[in-house]
Amino acid sequence: MDFYVRDVLKTTGGKLLCGSEDLIVNDIAIDSREVKEDSLFVPIKGEKVDAHKFIVDVLNTANASLTMEDDVASDEVVKSGKALIRVDDTVLAMQAFAAYMREQYHFPIIGVTGSVGKTTTREMIATALSASKNVLETYKNYNSQVGVPMMISRFTESYDAAVLEMGMSEPGEMGRLSDMVKPDTAVFTLVGVAHIEQLKSQDGIFDEKIKITKHMKSDDIIYLNGDDELLRRRSKDVNNKILWYGLSNDCDFKGYDIKIDGEKQVFKVDTPDVKGLEVTLNVLGEHNVRNALVALAVATQYGVDIKDAAKALESFSGQRQTIIKTDKGVIIDDTYNASPDSMKASLSVLGGYDCKGKRVAVLADMLELGPNEVEYHKEVGRYVKEYGVDYLIAYGRLAKEYLNESGIDGVLVDSLDEVYKETVKVLNPDNVLLFKGSNGMKLKEIVSKILQN
Repeated sequence: MDFYVRDVLKTTGGKLLCGSEDLIVNDIAIDSREVKEDSLFVPIKGEKVDAHKFIVDVLNTANASLTMEDDVASDEVVKSGKALIRVDDTVLAMQAFAAYMREQYHFPIIGVTGSVGKTTTREMIATALSASKNVLETYKNYNSQVGVPMMISRFTESYDAAVLEMGMSEPGEMGRLSDMVKPDTAVFTLVGVAHIEQLKSQDGIFDEKIKITKHMKSDDIIYLNGDDELLRRRSKDVNNKILWYGLSNDCDFKGYDIKIDGEKQVFKVDTPDVKGLEVTLNVLGEHNVRNALVALAVATQYGVDIKDAAKALESFSGQRQTIIKTDKGVIIDDTYNASPDSMKASLSVLGGYDCKGKRVAVLADMLELGPNEVEYHKEVGRYVKEYGVDYLIAYGRLAKEYLNESGIDGVLVDSLDEVYKETVKVLNPDNVLLFKGSNGMKLKEIVSKILQN
């Protein structure tokens, strides 16, 4: 299916400064280095860089570009024959065009949101669906106000389904994402405290994220995590058909009899149609059991045989949490980001990992948690004790709360150099080390340095 400059003009209300309305624009790009011939370049004015300065060079390749300026239609641009479209706001115009593109496709779209676990859940759903369908899923971290439009521009008629991650951090963002995506099915992982500074409370987070259902009909399905107390309490405010997944007995898709088998975990699944199905995963942690449960649920909703979906999940490895075996011990690299819920999930993986020596947690501060940040760090300290960690290396301004609350043996450090020095001391072929903290704490640098050396 082809889209044209005239479609951009119609959907954005933009003004054509030069070029033809008949030029094809099937791709949306915000990076001047990634444009193709059929791209619509969307220059964004950032805090450090205004991408409008790349327009002339971009139009050597791309068919069209948006602009918020009136004086960029130079002789060079006019002679190129490429299209330049004047709009009031390039991001809003991009979103309007993406919403139009989405309307032209009729395969099911599954939207995934939640405070924690969106990426892994989305990956598992796509894996399960792929057992018998051609599936498009969110690429890289394209889950935002600018990422989602680029994902929509990748739709083609060859796909049977799309699984799109929908992230937000500010009020109003989920509504705008829903206006573009209009998911047919929604998945809500849980309500945590990520972005609580902006949304004030967990109820505020729920109120924003549930807007994923803004364009869904009452009989469209939303899958809710049945082990999340807040989702249970607020389910009365959901106007769609709810199916529950989790480890609680009353879940529609229930996991139980979870057993660790080396680096795998095996569990049983009950669904409305199947009882006692055994599933094996290559990833550990109860949170991954829940992710697998909703993946099986969505797959069966769209006609995939549950046994085929379960078989597909056996090969799932994921991207965010990486287990690396070295001759100096096992490293669990989960340094992408951190919140109390994701900390708990990672600690459960460490606690469940078969270990002859010590389980060591290298934990850094969790950032952007608002006025209750101290209590959230104390909460993680209690998790540390609960999951049988033997030794704790705590790094950051708030990390002392981990040590104080856990009461286990460990050390508090205040620099990455010290983190590295303390980590080297506990490297041992029999030990397992978990690295976890907010991205801004840069624990990834320590993991890289250890592996290099």
